[in-house]
Amino acid sequence: MLQSGNDFDKQLFELLASRGLAAAWLVDSPQAALEIECRQLIADPTFQSDLADYLSANPVISESIETVLAQLAFSAGVHWRQAEKVLQPLACRGWYLARWLPTFLLVDGPLGRLLRQSPSPLAKKLKSHHANFPLLASARDAFNNDLFRKVRNGFAHWSFTWNGVSNPVQIDVFHFESGRKEATLSLLEAEALHYLVVSVIRTIDEELLRKASTSGE
Repeated sequence: MLQSGNDFDKQLFELLASRGLAAAWLVDSPQAALEIECRQLIADPTFQSDLADYLSANPVISESIETVLAQLAFSAGVHWRQAEKVLQPLACRGWYLARWLPTFLLVDGPLGRLLRQSPSPLAKKLKSHHANFPLLASARDAFNNDLFRKVRNGFAHWSFTWNGVSNPVQIDVFHFESGRKEATLSLLEAEALHYLVVSVIRTIDEELLRKASTSGE
């Protein structure tokens, strides 16, 4: 029996919750719930105006998110199974890494500033009214979680190993300076981290950034 998209979403978010991340995303339709939160935010004329001003003063926010989404769209057009059989193990690793790296690094830069750092209007709103936006607040906290930061830093510095012989694939993450092992996760857990980031950036782009940028037109 084929697994539905909703079932797969649930599996990924259950994996994250078991590691102490994004428990608020364990709802029936997390994507729809996130869209509702963003629409509530942008419906406030003051927030919309403040966000538009912030994005105008910090154009790298929107540009970087659009660039990552473009890269993901390109990746969606290819798949490691299309490679010759002898090359599939390497193609599989490359396919996952090409998708994960940009999203993990985005959290460490522009997306992180948008969610966590003043003077971002979104960061201010999540700090003062976090209970009203549980999925956004949960994602913000997940991106600052110790496990996520270790994984992000390990990938950023190419300080990880990929054991494709084990079933499931096991990824060990090491401190880029000391070489000390800091985290171990399965391929599916790493995919879940990536999926969380992608869910956030796609919805923020569609429901907040694009609508704020057209508010003055």
